[in-house]
Amino acid sequence: MIRPFALAIRQLSDPAFRRVLLRSLSLAVAVFTGLAVVVWLFLAGTDFFTFWLIEWLVGVLGGVAVAVVTWLLFPAVVSFFVALFLEEIVAAVEERHYPDDPPARSVPISTAIVVSLRFAGVTLALNLLALPLYLITFWFPPLALAIFYCLNGYLLSREYYELVSLRRLDAGAAEMLRKANRRRLFLSGVVITFLFTIPIVNLFAPVIGVAAMAHIFRLLHADEAA
Repeated sequence: MIRPFALAIRQLSDPAFRRVLLRSLSLAVAVFTGLAVVVWLFLAGTDFFTFWLIEWLVGVLGGVAVAVVTWLLFPAVVSFFVALFLEEIVAAVEERHYPDDPPARSVPISTAIVVSLRFAGVTLALNLLALPLYLITFWFPPLALAIFYCLNGYLLSREYYELVSLRRLDAGAAEMLRKANRRRLFLSGVVITFLFTIPIVNLFAPVIGVAAMAHIFRLLHADEAA
């Protein structure tokens, strides 16, 4: 599991990686900035209480809520945008490391959008359902982090694997390969999620994750064919 991530990190200087990273981060920043502005305008234009201190606390809690939602959903939102440009990343990986492989079929942009929207919706729903657990385990951070890493690790590994595998396998074969390698894919998803929680590194995590998954898929597919 280490080598695919090492190879992905070494290729970060690739022009294709830089283009995808810049576009994805710009779109994600725009989404979260828009969310913050909407919440701020709503709170600024609404008086819930007459006592200024309570009103101030509501404003603070609103800001905290935006920060928490941003932290929880950052992987999903950035991954959604990265998925739209996934072809560029995987093609760059294959061109550099596997030039002798036969050409892969392109994943239609509509398929990428559907898979990413489905992933974003499931991630939002499950993280909101898990929010009480996050709050309950707030005073015991290791447990809260374990829940976060396991949940989002599973989701990220599924989305990235599905998008990468559909370039070379039909849906049925891709699902069979995934089920045969659940543990390895889950661990790769946990690593990707961990990268999302490291400041600065999380800016590159989506691209690293897609590139690493391209290597992981090829390893799994080769093992299956052997």
